[in-house]
Amino acid sequence: MVRYVKLAVTAWDLSSVEALQRIPDQAAKAEAMGFEGFWLPENHFAGPAALSAPLILLAAAAARTSTIDLGTTSLVLPIRHPVSVAEEVAMLDQIAQGRLILGLGRGFSEDLFDVFGVDPREKRALFKESLTRMLTIWSGEAIHHKDDRGLYLSPRPYQSPHPRLWIAAFGPLALKQAAAFGCPYLASPMETFSELSQNFAQYRAALKAADQEQPDVVPVMRTIFITEDAALATAVREQLGQESRRAAAQDQPDQPDQP
Repeated sequence: MVRYVKLAVTAWDLSSVEALQRIPDQAAKAEAMGFEGFWLPENHFAGPAALSAPLILLAAAAARTSTIDLGTTSLVLPIRHPVSVAEEVAMLDQIAQGRLILGLGRGFSEDLFDVFGVDPREKRALFKESLTRMLTIWSGEAIHHKDDRGLYLSPRPYQSPHPRLWIAAFGPLALKQAAAFGCPYLASPMETFSELSQNFAQYRAALKAADQEQPDVVPVMRTIFITEDAALATAVREQLGQESRRAAAQDQPDQPDQP
């Protein structure tokens, strides 16, 4: 088996509305520097740095690039209608000519769930229901039947049958769900190497239990913060650790056997 590493980068300036306007420039620069992927997160209600519609910005980035993969880390599925997501993703994959990697997540912000009217205890069930329907739509089955005719997605994704799918996970239930779909587990950039090792062990066990093959890609995100100030580096590391633990704490079961 041939093993190799691909290096990708997340947009490095998301500090203001003006920075968001320069996202296509950042993507073009990342491609020119030789990176193989350019990724955008999703966050809401974060002031000027909020990035609530990564698919729109990736469409703009697709117009400025030609070879670099474009991805989400990650699109929050439970707050969206699955048909709308299936359509938008298919269109973006066509624009990017198959360069899209769709990272999907369940979300963990209580404010986000409150605003969108989502019960956080149902997020895993909603995620499963939505992704299952999206896979069906992308496969070419009818979205809806009316009278004697079916309604179908058009255009279909550039990649067949759908874009590459990665599933973000913070805790054991999310790892189990990623494995159940047979999708690569998109590891958090905020976890220690020890935590990552434990998570990948749980994920591999869940793949085996779900009778799924090991995906041929192992995506890992790492946060790189460069400074000559040791105290500042320590403070940033501790803050990221707190955020990771808070996210993992949200990975609580709504039903004991919910995949």
